Amino acid sequence: MKPPVVILAGVRWDFLWQRHQTLATLFARAGYPTVFVETTGLAGFRLSKATLRKVLSRVHRSLSKTEKPKGQGNLTVYAPLTAPPTLKTFLWANERFFVPRVLRDLGKTVDSRPIVVAYPPTRTTLDVISGLDPRLVLYDCSDDYEQFRGAPKDIAQTERELLLRADLVSCTSQHLLKKARLLRPDAFLSGPAVDYDRFAALQNQPPAEEINTVCFFGDATMERIDFEVLEAIADVGFGLRIVGGLDGVGEKLLKVPGVDYRGEVSHAELPEALAGVDAFVLPYRVKDLTRAISPAKTYECLAGGRPVVAAPLPAMEELGEYVYLARRPEDYVRTLRGLWDTGTGAKVQGGIELARENSWDARFAELEEAIWRVL
Repeated sequence: MKPPVVILAGVRWDFLWQRHQTLATLFARAGYPTVFVETTGLAGFRLSKATLRKVLSRVHRSLSKTEKPKGQGNLTVYAPLTAPPTLKTFLWANERFFVPRVLRDLGKTVDSRPIVVAYPPTRTTLDVISGLDPRLVLYDCSDDYEQFRGAPKDIAQTERELLLRADLVSCTSQHLLKKARLLRPDAFLSGPAVDYDRFAALQNQPPAEEINTVCFFGDATMERIDFEVLEAIADVGFGLRIVGGLDGVGEKLLKVPGVDYRGEVSHAELPEALAGVDAFVLPYRVKDLTRAISPAKTYECLAGGRPVVAAPLPAMEELGEYVYLARRPEDYVRTLRGLWDTGTGAKVQGGIELARENSWDARFAELEEAIWRVL
């Protein structure tokens, strides 16, 4: 019988499907009894109506303890009630009340020493790991947490502790790998991947001879996404489809003619929401917060068989053979207007093959093999 797995995620189980949820699903499908623990908090928060709604929602969900996602019989989602580890008072409350409660709840679900896959390297994460007494800890480093606005002041120290505590360290980008190897020379790369068959269905639509509809999908926040790029694309007459969340600043795009906002769509329904798109854009702001990321949606775009125009993040520059790079809003517009000239077809076909090689089945097999080598 395979051991249980506890995913100490940095996100909630919602429409915004990320690496955390995908790995939980794959572990469960492979026969590991899996518990997905929603984020225990990273950054502090400002009092607002939106924040209050989130807090009340978390309290309500934590009272029900666990839930079983539809069609995931071997997977349990647990919503913990904890305070963000940003103030001494919150740390004290976590240590005395919240973390012991989390451990009691998990003890009722996890019946033996689990494999722990950890994300945000906070004091809370370290305390939960200690209480679980795991047989193995994998730190799956997917962000440069020191760059997060409002992150705990001791995040560099707690990440150092997790790096030294973990039995395995995987990193989703070369930037993160280089940083991790200062302490863990054995850290290895485990980049983003794609549910290839799901997104390859978009290839059934023949490519357009010119670009009409341009799409961005994901969580569009001013902190990471350059809205000026999206506005410029719509202003010159392209149809702009946005699928996902929009923060308050981004909502002004809804008033721009030609913008087709589809809202938040589940990962299962995402390919249907992307049907009819001629090109994808990934207009990230290039700064300290984003330099470490390697967007998972890149391979999803490539698998769809459409040209991709992206910001020159380090991870995107590594994929320069398969994506078009653009720095300024006018660069995106010029590139989109010139697509399907000489070379576009070869670039798209190369991206399809790259996505096929980076399927989630292949990526999970690599991680599972690394885990069993240590066990």
